[in-house]
Amino acid sequence: MDVHNVDQEYAELIESQRQTMRQAQRRQGQRPRDRRSRDFTYTKFMMALLSNRPKENTNLIHSSIIPPAYPPCTTPMNDLRSTAIKNLQLETHHRGTYLLLRSITPPSRMTAIMAVMEDESGDVLMVQLYQQDDEIKRPATDVVNVGTILLIKEPYFKVMADGEYGLRVDHVSDVTHIQRDNARIPEAWKSRSVERERSAESLKAKGNNSMENTKYWDAITEYSDALKCSATADQIDIIRRNRSLAFLKTKQFDAALCDSGFPFSDSDHNQKALFRAADSLYNLDRFSECCQVLELLLTNFPHNSEASMALDRAQSRSLEQTAGVYKFKQLQAKAKKLHPPNLDHATYIGPVEIRQTESKGRGLFVTKPVQAGDLLLCEKAFCRAHADEGKGVGIAGYSTINLLINPSANQGFMGTQPDLIKLIVQKLYRNPSLAPAFTTLYHGTYEGVSAPKVDSEPIVDTFLVERVISLNSFGCPVSSLNTHFRLCGIQSPLSERETLKAHHSCGIWTHASFINHCCISNARRAFIGNLMIVRASRDMEAGTEITFGYHNPEGKSVKELEKKLSHWGFVCGCALCQDARATDAVVFTKRRKLMEDLKQVFKSSSGRRFPLEKAERLLDALNQTYTHSAETVPRLSLWDPQLALTRQYAAQNNASKYLQSTVKVLNVLGYVVVGADSSPTRFTVVRWGVPVDHLVETFLHMRTAFAAMGLQEDSARAKEYAKTVYKIVVGENETFEQNYD
Repeated sequence: MDVHNVDQEYAELIESQRQTMRQAQRRQGQRPRDRRSRDFTYTKFMMALLSNRPKENTNLIHSSIIPPAYPPCTTPMNDLRSTAIKNLQLETHHRGTYLLLRSITPPSRMTAIMAVMEDESGDVLMVQLYQQDDEIKRPATDVVNVGTILLIKEPYFKVMADGEYGLRVDHVSDVTHIQRDNARIPEAWKSRSVERERSAESLKAKGNNSMENTKYWDAITEYSDALKCSATADQIDIIRRNRSLAFLKTKQFDAALCDSGFPFSDSDHNQKALFRAADSLYNLDRFSECCQVLELLLTNFPHNSEASMALDRAQSRSLEQTAGVYKFKQLQAKAKKLHPPNLDHATYIGPVEIRQTESKGRGLFVTKPVQAGDLLLCEKAFCRAHADEGKGVGIAGYSTINLLINPSANQGFMGTQPDLIKLIVQKLYRNPSLAPAFTTLYHGTYEGVSAPKVDSEPIVDTFLVERVISLNSFGCPVSSLNTHFRLCGIQSPLSERETLKAHHSCGIWTHASFINHCCISNARRAFIGNLMIVRASRDMEAGTEITFGYHNPEGKSVKELEKKLSHWGFVCGCALCQDARATDAVVFTKRRKLMEDLKQVFKSSSGRRFPLEKAERLLDALNQTYTHSAETVPRLSLWDPQLALTRQYAAQNNASKYLQSTVKVLNVLGYVVVGADSSPTRFTVVRWGVPVDHLVETFLHMRTAFAAMGLQEDSARAKEYAKTVYKIVVGENETFEQNYD
């Protein structure tokens, strides 16, 4: 939804990749006899590594290719049997086996982390580890380095892009780091150095030293080794608290919470344990429980100022979560300053619930009557990948704009989708308690594995993640306020007005993903940083299904729209689409001709007296090509030229026609209003229609026209309607006065 789909632009590349996959599949089951020697493989890799230095100011677009989907390993380790490189068959997933490998090179990082690794026999091959953290979050050398021993479950042996042979590992749960005390390590790989006595205390000290040097992953390993040693209960508590902090630093909040000792009894008074539990709960969005832990901490340690500030912050999040109370003006300012714009705020789920629809699967419904502008959701992204747009190369939290190609699904996307896959895979792997909110989203016909864990470790299916993202991700700007003014900034009548572009930044908002499509929607989404704000765009009765557009239908033919929506496997049946299908091609041709004539009128009038009558005739003729009322079938192509005429009437100080023209702008978009004249009836929007950004301007024109006619109450009402539209399209109206008055 609003992502940059490039299926057409890169159709040849997608087809080329599909052909490459087919050719590779023809070699399935073969044992290659032309594998390169150890020396050749090592030398080639090291030469490439030395020459692969990052270049500054490059604008290269990297591509990520999604291979044919395959499930992660769900077999317990004890049920897997060992295999060797010489036994591997091409284009084969070696089910029921594992491969024990040791790295003989440092890592190289491109789309994947790569290293040359050997088995016990000394045979070598390239290993590609996908969906690993980026370099800023976790250096590749923390994942694999010379001497690192990895256990690859059910290895996938394939022909690489350069024609060589290697292993591709797409599922992070299919890789296990083997520690030095593991019985599977061959004698020849065991360290010959004489190690000092390994005690809980000495290993804890090593872990503390690693923490001081920000080697958090090393610290986790050392604390975990310490817990395997004989230790007193007090020592165990201290080591677990220390490891809890290391887990927090690596965003493993589930594990950090477990190590903190949560839940606590009233007799648990350790400050560090309480603080780490509170921090974990906060990051898991469990704000009410976070407040309870901090209150317990402050009861026992009332002078802890840091805990007091943390409680204030958690209480603010809890209020947002339960009541939807936000300071939107401050949010806009924060989103403008933060890079990337990840706001520390909570999700509010308003008067809505998920239900089964009659024909569209699950949907989101209002549970009580709502009015246009009411807040339905203010949802923090489950995960968001922010495009650097050339500004954030090498900055933590930024993603590069890449090309993601899925030849099997015949899809291509330009943006941050590859990074979004990686971010979500890592989030699910580190915090399995968060997985159900994501994995239960619509994923088409793809069937993932049912087992959530194996050997007490989480299983994450990368291809399920990719499918969910493909069908549920939203393209998103930093702020819809910026988009609003970009759209409304060009007021040249019927110029090549900038339209809402597909966004390169993208993310997942799990609750909003349940909202189904309709071209004539009753809700609209807006963004402030990583928050999606969904407001009602018309009045709704309790039990009404909420809808918004997956794609803007304005300016698109019915075939174009059907093609875009086919990605989700449905055909829109709204009144707009039904009317378009029923309209004769001759009528569309006539409309296009009239629109071209209108454009010429506006273009040719520059610097001369505007031919109002001609423009009015053409617009009236265009209106006559429609058979259904605009209330039933909005006339999306007409509001723009009608608004252009409105500006002309304003310039001529023709108050009566000025007001009538604003009403026509509303009418063609499906709005029904009364009192838009000099009658005693007060101006009121009886029925809301399609909320386009330019309606803020339209209602402000009405305010001016009413004021010129001496109708001050109606003028004030028109301004309030302008603020409501602003709130719908921007997400809030706290910034309205500073931008429009």
